[in-house]
Amino acid sequence: MASSTIIEACNSRKRNRKPFIFETFAIGDSIDGFSGPFRDNIGMFLQDFATIEDYTLCGFPIWSTWLISNSTGSVFPLYTIEETTQLSLHPFCDHCKLSGWGHHYVSKRRYHLLIPANENWEKPLGSDSLEIGTHVLHGLIHCNGYGHLLSINGVNEDSNLLSGSDFMDLWDRLCTIFKTRKISLNDVSKKGGVHLRLLHGVAYGQSWFGKWGYRFCRGSYGATEKKYETAVQFLSSLGLDKILNDFRKDFTERRKIKQIIGTYRELSEVPLITISELLQFMLAFKFKAPFHSKMKLANGDDYLCDPDIEEKNRPISMETFVNMMANSDCRWPARRLEFVVIVIVNFLKENQANVGRNCRMTRQDLRNEARKFIGDTGLIDFVLKSIRCFALGSQIVRRSINPTTKLLEFTIHEFAKEEESIRFPFLDMDSDCRWTERTVKQATEFIVKILRAHNGDGAMSRQDLRDKARTTIRDTGLIDYVLKSINKSIMGNKIIFRSKNPSTKRIEFAFEDIVDTNRVENIELHMNIDQDLVYLYETVLLSYPGSDSVSLATGVVLDSKRFVKEWKLEDQEHQIMALTCKVLPSFDELESELTRPLSPGVVVFVPPWITIGELKGVTQFALRDTYCIMQNFVVTQIGGLRGIEDERLLSCAVGRDAHIWVRGCGLDLDTELRYEGGPIKLKVDCICGATDDDGERMVNCDACQVWFHTMCTGIDDHEEVIPEFFLCESCRNF
Repeated sequence: MASSTIIEACNSRKRNRKPFIFETFAIGDSIDGFSGPFRDNIGMFLQDFATIEDYTLCGFPIWSTWLISNSTGSVFPLYTIEETTQLSLHPFCDHCKLSGWGHHYVSKRRYHLLIPANENWEKPLGSDSLEIGTHVLHGLIHCNGYGHLLSINGVNEDSNLLSGSDFMDLWDRLCTIFKTRKISLNDVSKKGGVHLRLLHGVAYGQSWFGKWGYRFCRGSYGATEKKYETAVQFLSSLGLDKILNDFRKDFTERRKIKQIIGTYRELSEVPLITISELLQFMLAFKFKAPFHSKMKLANGDDYLCDPDIEEKNRPISMETFVNMMANSDCRWPARRLEFVVIVIVNFLKENQANVGRNCRMTRQDLRNEARKFIGDTGLIDFVLKSIRCFALGSQIVRRSINPTTKLLEFTIHEFAKEEESIRFPFLDMDSDCRWTERTVKQATEFIVKILRAHNGDGAMSRQDLRDKARTTIRDTGLIDYVLKSINKSIMGNKIIFRSKNPSTKRIEFAFEDIVDTNRVENIELHMNIDQDLVYLYETVLLSYPGSDSVSLATGVVLDSKRFVKEWKLEDQEHQIMALTCKVLPSFDELESELTRPLSPGVVVFVPPWITIGELKGVTQFALRDTYCIMQNFVVTQIGGLRGIEDERLLSCAVGRDAHIWVRGCGLDLDTELRYEGGPIKLKVDCICGATDDDGERMVNCDACQVWFHTMCTGIDDHEEVIPEFFLCESCRNF
């Protein structure tokens, strides 16, 4: 569909900004009729699901599709801008060049799909909207179906708003219904100073975008797909015990790494052997409810916590527990989950009243009792296996394994029984402490008593607390160790915090009331996962001692930034054939003019009952509508079908989903808009193995005109000045 036709069709429609549901938009059959190639589907989308705006962007028309999120209530626009290449100030595509598609013929149109940053949702698009990188979503798709994801971001850091994953889901759905062919991206995403392509590569064997099917496309500095896969596999398989052994010479770093590994091994219900397993557990622990991790019992059932660890954990509130179950991959609503939990609690209370305070109910007994009131045994089993330790009012429900019978048992008891117990997480984490656990615990309890006595007088300075502790504890090193470690320890319904007074700049200690058990869960279980991840990233992955192999593998992963996803042509209805038509120029054209690899063809969807002559017309129109160089192209031959009459039925000549060659005449070899990579192709032959422009900074040899990476020639990337006259090593030695 031509651009003018789209605009006329949209202008004829009544302006209507009724939003579509974000979570279901472009899912499955929610958008019907998109059965053609991308260049047709995008036109239908704009006509049926978008409203043309009354202003333009750099002279190009803008359409808006408004979406509303059921989960957050947010209403926001999805803009589509149709950029006509011949009228653009930047007709060539650097993204194609850096993705290895610089040999593609220049497409006549490209479509920008973007969702601005949330503070701009009610504002018109600015003149720089195609250049800035702060959009929530920005994708560019050429009319031949090849495109690029330029930016993807969440909406601020507000947990009540939508995440980058939500918008990535939308982008993937749009690409699917539009029938795009390939989409590339440049993965430079970072969080907290950590490159996610390295962190997720080591943890999951793929980048963050791998969840949506994006795979290695091109690397910088000569990184190849084989090198990338080998590097990821090597780093992922690094054993934790080997890491500890290799860091043995650096006591400080080894101690910290050992503390981190020990902490998460203790929390995990399955053994953590490699750094990949450790990072996976930490990332899951950070972003999901803790009870999602599983252990396997002898009977084959999945259970969600280790009872030895469970006894050490602080209970979460019942409300939090129900929400955690409901937010997991659970098919039951929260109200049904809550009903089952209350039924289970009532049975435990009744059993306690009949048997005594220390009574226990086995999983099977509790399941049988619950079945009298709840018919869905799957629901009962889901709740029972999710329970580990939660509080309802003043009572705590726990699950544990009986050491004698090895059966799962459930108990309920008053919270007051644990009110004065003290939990100090650092006692479990620091296995290199030179004092015994009993000595540290006694010293800690004495210091807590001092704080408790001082509680009514506000915060207590570190020096005052240290001086009072010295009246009984003679070992000042032990006192300093405890004072350094005691932060976020819990006693009853209070928690100890260590902080710096902004006025005096002194370290102070204070008790604070725990408002709810959810805060305890965040403090006690989540600890400083972000800091631990950053420490492992910087220390193990970036600064591994005495190993060039780790350093080289890390470099390869960091140098692998470009990823791509390909959409296969889906099986069409039985009446439709999907053909990929690729132009084969003449020998003279290949020899003198079109010296780069052949550009991809066009996709056409045709019924099998059309003739060969009709296919020529369809293909000719598609090629003319797609590429600038084919504005006047005339199709004279379909593949090897020269000897077949134009009246012959297509289905009798080629198969479905066939790739066919097209010959003809009329290529515009005088147009400047020939290749997406631009008229000049750099000659690259760097010592790192790179043979094409990969986007990294380069310098040109003034003698042989070959380009080299500045980094590979000894010019650091931080050096701003490149020499005015540069000779490569070969020319210097000539």
